[in-house]
Amino acid sequence: MLQITQAPQSPVLVQQRFSILGVASPFYAGNNLLLTIDGQFRATGPDINLDGTWQIDFLFQQAGNRRLKIEVGTESTELTIPVVATAPQAKQLQFTQVPTRLPVLQAATIGGTAANFPDGSALILRADQQFDLAKPFVNAGKWQTTIGFNQPGKRVLEIISSDGRDRAQTTIDVVAAQPRPPRVSFTNPPKQVKVETTLTLAGDATNYNNGDQLILRADQTLELARPRVQDGKWQAQTVLRQTGQRLIEIIGSEQDKAQTIIEVIGAQAGTFQAQPRTTWTSTPTPSDLPALQPKGITLHHTFLTNPPATNASIADEAARMRVIYNGHVNGNGWADIGYHFIVMPSGRVYSARNETKRGAHDVVNDGLGVAFDGVYTSATINQAMYNSAIALCTTLCKRYGITNTVTPIPTPTADFGTRNLPRMMGHRDRVATECPGTEGGRTVRLPDIRQAVNGNLAT
Repeated sequence: MLQITQAPQSPVLVQQRFSILGVASPFYAGNNLLLTIDGQFRATGPDINLDGTWQIDFLFQQAGNRRLKIEVGTESTELTIPVVATAPQAKQLQFTQVPTRLPVLQAATIGGTAANFPDGSALILRADQQFDLAKPFVNAGKWQTTIGFNQPGKRVLEIISSDGRDRAQTTIDVVAAQPRPPRVSFTNPPKQVKVETTLTLAGDATNYNNGDQLILRADQTLELARPRVQDGKWQAQTVLRQTGQRLIEIIGSEQDKAQTIIEVIGAQAGTFQAQPRTTWTSTPTPSDLPALQPKGITLHHTFLTNPPATNASIADEAARMRVIYNGHVNGNGWADIGYHFIVMPSGRVYSARNETKRGAHDVVNDGLGVAFDGVYTSATINQAMYNSAIALCTTLCKRYGITNTVTPIPTPTADFGTRNLPRMMGHRDRVATECPGTEGGRTVRLPDIRQAVNGNLAT
C-alpha cells in the first residue's frame, strides 16, 4: 500500500517549498521513497517512518503542470501539481446594479463585476441562501442577468462562484405590485394617411427614464422603429407602404402598450410608387440604425453585371434585390442594403433600406441613396430607368422639402472637403470613385434628371 493523504489543493509558486504527506505499508518502514518528476527526472526521497507514515518536502524550479511519481518497492502513486511563476490575483465578486425596490412579478436586471474571473466563468445568483435564480456567465469582468419574484419581502441575494469560494451579498426589497394604467400613449395620431407618406408619430411615456427604448410596431408583427424616451415623450418617423386598416402599437413592455388604428389609403392615379420592401424580403431594415432627415439625393450604379432584362418579371427582380442585399450585408458587413432605392432596367423602382434610416452609400450618408442596377461606366441608362428616376426623385424632393436640385450649395464630401454641389449629386462628386459612370454623370443622365426634377418642383 502507498497512499497520499495530504497535498497542495491550489497552485504553488516556483521555488515555494511545500509538503506531501502519505502512508505506506509498515513493512516498508525504513525504505527510501523514489521520486520521478515529469517522467524523466529521478531523485531519492525520505525514509518511511516505523508507523508507515512519510512526508516529502519539495519545491519546483520551473512553472507548469508538474507530474510527481512516488514509488517504494512494487507500489507507486502519482499526482499533478500546478506550479505558477506568480501568485494568481484574488478573485472578487460584487453587485453594482441592483434596484432598491422591485414590484412583485416585475422583471429587473441585476449585474455586477467579477474581477480576475476568466470570460465564460459560470456564476450562481441565489436568493435567501436556497433558491438558485440564475446562472450568469462572466464577460469582460462583468456579469448580468434578469430576475423577478412572486412574493413580497426583503430578499437576500448572493452571487457565488461555481466552486463556492467567492461570493458577494446584497438585499432587495420586493414590494406588492400596485395596479397602474398604461404609461405609454399616442398623442393625436392621424386617422388616415396616404401610402408611402413619411409619418411622424409621437406620444407620452410617463415614469420612464430618459433613454429608455420603446418599440413601434405595425399589425403585431412588423417592427417600425425603436424610439427612445426623452423627458417623458417619444417620437418616431416611419413610412407605411401597405394600404388598409393598420394596427399601430407603441410598446414599453408586455404589460404596457398603447394602440391606434391608422387607415392607409392608396395614392392618386398617376402618382409614383416604388415596389415595397416586402416584395423581395420579410426582413425589415434594423430599427436601431441612426435616423435620417435627408439633405439631398446621391445617384449611384450598383456596378453589378448581368442585371435583369428590361422585360424581367417582378420575381426575377426580387431575386436580384436579394443578391444585392447579400453582397452588402454578408460581403460589406453593412446592416442592410446601402441604398434606399434601386431602379431596375424595367423601370420598376424597389425600396431597399428604409428611407428614414441613414444609408451606407456615399460615406457622408446625409441624404438618400438611389442606384441604377447595372454597370454604367460606358453604357447609358435606358429611357424607362430615366423616367422612373425623375418620378422617384421628384416624389422624394417633395416629401422632404427639397425645393431646388440645380443650384450648388456648400456640401461636405468624403474626399474633397467642402464643395459647391447641387442637392442632387453623383457618388463621384463626394468620393474618389467612378460611380455612377462617366464624369458629370452623363451615362446615368444626372444633369438631365436634375433639370427635369427641378422643373417638376417649380410647377
